[in-house]
Amino acid sequence: MDVEKTAVAETTARLVPRLHPTERAELDALPESERPRAFTRTWCRKEAYLKGIGAGLSRPLSEDYVSATPEPAAPPGRRIADAPLDVSGMTAAVAVRRHHI
Repeated sequence: MDVEKTAVAETTARLVPRLHPTERAELDALPESERPRAFTRTWCRKEAYLKGIGAGLSRPLSEDYVSATPEPAAPPGRRIADAPLDVSGMTAAVAVRRHHI
């Protein structure tokens, strides 16, 4: 799980180039005013996933696609979900290993 305060525009501009190419394109397609919130959503998903696989930020952020759109995406064998928070200006996501029964 990861929880983050909504990124400021400067942070978004600095870190977006490190993301997966599809995530970058999705963020670039948004109006500038929506990018910090969408970036934060993507960042939370990415960090939750990377923590879940035990890689943390040592793994390149461009390697795995988690989506910058309202619908999360997950690499095979994983599930990612945005976690609702009752706190203004904060975003959260959780990533788990998908088990087959």
